[in-house]
Amino acid sequence: MASNHLKALVIGTGLFAIAACSAQLEQPRPEPPLGALPVINVDADVTFPLDGYLISPESRAAVRKSQDLLVQKCLRRFGFEMELPEREPEHVRSRVIGVVDDAEVSKHGYSDPETLASVRKAEELRKQQKPWPQDMVAVLDGKGAKKEGVPSGGCMGESQRVLGISVKSQEKAGDENFVIGLSRDSTTFAEADSRLKDAWGKWSACMKQAGYDYADPWGPNSEKKFGGDDASPEEIATARADVACRKKHDVNAIWVAVRTAYQHRLIVDNAELLTKHQTRVDEQVRKAKEILSGKN
Repeated sequence: MASNHLKALVIGTGLFAIAACSAQLEQPRPEPPLGALPVINVDADVTFPLDGYLISPESRAAVRKSQDLLVQKCLRRFGFEMELPEREPEHVRSRVIGVVDDAEVSKHGYSDPETLASVRKAEELRKQQKPWPQDMVAVLDGKGAKKEGVPSGGCMGESQRVLGISVKSQEKAGDENFVIGLSRDSTTFAEADSRLKDAWGKWSACMKQAGYDYADPWGPNSEKKFGGDDASPEEIATARADVACRKKHDVNAIWVAVRTAYQHRLIVDNAELLTKHQTRVDEQVRKAKEILSGKN
């Protein structure tokens, strides 16, 4: 029994040594250096390096319209008719660092009227859409289709292949979610960065002096009582104090600078994939324009 205990201890010690060695080899990377702090006064000032890899609203709408046409043609081969949905460019602000402009929050608090209007329009269109027959859905996605000759992945899969849109979840290049994922990674890294944490700490102390108790700028942004159609006096007062404290301690400028630094690092780390991604997106847009013009 003692022998088994000793053996287990030796094995355990060996595993610990391996883990310790591995930990030494995988030291966390140092925080990236920051460039000059940008001037952030309005939402339009909040830009990042990865933005250039995102498809424009106009091009995204063109790709979706062309895909709708391809799907419609495919469904017609199997006796189904699909009404083409509206596809207009969507200009929606993401507000990745929250509120910026005092003039805007003085009117709307934490709400963004443009985004609210866009969301409501999308919801209304979904309500108006008539439900599809199960056989039609099966031809669309290729799952359980009873008709002969349905392409792999259904009409949706066929349209994706024509446009060069990835149908494999592990294929990153050409899928906008790849860039969005990198952008989210930059947010995670930035919000763990000591320089941004320090700025948030100063912001929190400033807010407390103004009568508000929040640990970080996402606190008031996440309040369920804020962000509706009509901003209350309490919401507007909170949002104005929020913006004032951000400006007093350069929180937005530091936030953008830190997130930018991590995005530059991610771009270098993923340079080959990003180049391939941009090539594929350009090709998708080119094919989409050909389809919409009737050349394809």
